[in-house]
Amino acid sequence: MTELTSDTIEGRLIAQRKVLARLVALAGSDALRDWLDERSTMQDHQEDPGAVPAPGIGIEVALAEEIRCIRDEADRLRDGIAPG
Repeated sequence: MTELTSDTIEGRLIAQRKVLARLVALAGSDALRDWLDERSTMQDHQEDPGAVPAPGIGIEVALAEEIRCIRDEADRLRDGIAPG
């Protein structure tokens, strides 16, 4: 397999996000929407907002951000609003 460029990887990830958002919008499931809502915000359960993040926290933040993007895109599609 040839080495993937960052542009290729980004393009593939965007395509996957769009497909997933379309599927979520078409499913119209409140349970699925609730599940996405629960996972769209990272909960670190730290009392001190200035605390140093634990190792690997960047992945958790990116995961929550991607779920939020999919949820928001699905909402736009379901509501008939042009993608942002």
